[in-house]
Amino acid sequence: MYVKYKLRKAEGLISPKGPSFAGAQTIRCNFDGTELSFKVPKHRPYYKRVKEYLPERHYQADKIHLNFRCFDNDNHETPNHLEYYQLFRRFWTFYGPWFTGTLAELEMHITLFMPVNFDQEFSLFHPRAFEKIIGDYLTHFNSKHINPDGTYHYTTPVNWQPLTHFPGVAARLETTPNKGAIIRNTTYHLFFALSDQILASVKFDPSRLFNKSKEELDKSVSEDTMIELMNKIIDSFQLTLSDKAKQQQKIALEGLEDTSLVKSYPPLDWSNLKENQNKKTKQLK
Repeated sequence: MYVKYKLRKAEGLISPKGPSFAGAQTIRCNFDGTELSFKVPKHRPYYKRVKEYLPERHYQADKIHLNFRCFDNDNHETPNHLEYYQLFRRFWTFYGPWFTGTLAELEMHITLFMPVNFDQEFSLFHPRAFEKIIGDYLTHFNSKHINPDGTYHYTTPVNWQPLTHFPGVAARLETTPNKGAIIRNTTYHLFFALSDQILASVKFDPSRLFNKSKEELDKSVSEDTMIELMNKIIDSFQLTLSDKAKQQQKIALEGLEDTSLVKSYPPLDWSNLKENQNKKTKQLK
């Protein structure tokens, strides 16, 4: 029996139970004729005040661009940066057996990214451009987190996997925590190109709701049921490119003998970023 109320302490390794995928809802949205759909269970967050984000049914390229936002202190004129639009968000709680309460929660976010003011024009349907922008994304979100001893909190990309069943370029990868990281769970990512200007990022964040080390968490609460739900959601993704997007893809791939993504994408090395930051710090003193 799995219920959300906690009346006793769980013993041993527990595999918490989450929502059933059998009755998952199909979410559909259209981007200038490119059709995206995927299946997800109903929103069931641990904190009831956490709201879901749902996409509109239809988007026009010229209008959606107006809704993209800048990160941090960037502005629309800043060179070589990414702007974002939050498309979808849902959370799901996972309960333990026999009144052991809520033990874990799985988050899912879909965010669209658009390269802005880059030094040269490129299409995200080009495999090298796609790989480069994913690297920029991972660098933006992970390179700023540094431990006191100078090591980074996270290693990424890990377990890089090109996906060939998508009509354009697509890949899965993971971001794993290093020793001393504030956040102790691995995050899982799916990327694919919606157009030559828009990258779709699907992020899954499985968390176990205890303030313990990863080693202790692995002995008490299994992530398997969350990963199982995540994989079912990823497998449900379907993308159908519009005629316009297919033409963009054709132009981007002209002259390429090998249009596939790299088989191996080693973890990013941010040592140069650290050196540049140290130089800036010395200059300010």
